[in-house]
Amino acid sequence: MASDITSTTRLIPIIGAPVAGVFSPPAFNAWFKENDIDCRMMALEIPPEGLASFLQLLRTSSTIIGCSVTYPHKQAAFEAVDELTPRAGRLGALNTIKREADGRLTGDATDGEAMCVAILRKGGKISGACARIIGAGGGAGQAIVDALCNHGISRLAIEETDAERKAQIKELLRKHWSKVQIMEAGCEADILINASTIGKNTTDPSPFGSHDIAAAQTVCDVVTVEGGSQLTMLASQLGKIIISGSDMGADQLPLQLAFLGLSDT
Repeated sequence: MASDITSTTRLIPIIGAPVAGVFSPPAFNAWFKENDIDCRMMALEIPPEGLASFLQLLRTSSTIIGCSVTYPHKQAAFEAVDELTPRAGRLGALNTIKREADGRLTGDATDGEAMCVAILRKGGKISGACARIIGAGGGAGQAIVDALCNHGISRLAIEETDAERKAQIKELLRKHWSKVQIMEAGCEADILINASTIGKNTTDPSPFGSHDIAAAQTVCDVVTVEGGSQLTMLASQLGKIIISGSDMGADQLPLQLAFLGLSDT
């Protein structure tokens, strides 16, 4: 495949505001080059007021085969598409949109599944385990909770400071995953997950203490920090299975590619 974009190159934007520093384009474009696919991903800054116009362009242009969706568009895009996968429907948000041949738009939510794939790929156990999640009511947190339940988690400790978000995640569990046992916040768990923004700043403390980490098997952090977050560095010192934000991003790629019809994975 030629390195230049041509008149036949298909496009997959990742849309958000801001989009500086997003993980996806380099990984996607490397995969397209390796597999000789004439397709490119680019980061596209779309403010909230421009989302409707972008989605109309997506509906009408066969050059754009779909898009990846990041903050702050996940909920608004959910409301705008024509069809949803079951998991996107449960979550009320999406992170990937596929343009169908007739211009209709279908949405999926792969964030949580990517985290579970990363856990299993690195040797962690989900089925029958107990997980404790900080920031469980946020977009990433809810997706991870849903995916853990789909993979057979037995017990969950939900930790969320926002009352409205906490009510939403409890309703998700009540409605779709009622067999999962809800544990007290702060309990010991096999899997620790930071689904909050704690750790983005290098001065942030670890969201879990050393005692919590010592009792766990797997420690996960959605935050991506060069050199590792305080949480992942502490977990590494204690010899735990570590899932970083970059690991989650890497395992997101094949899921999104498959949904967009570009891979059989």
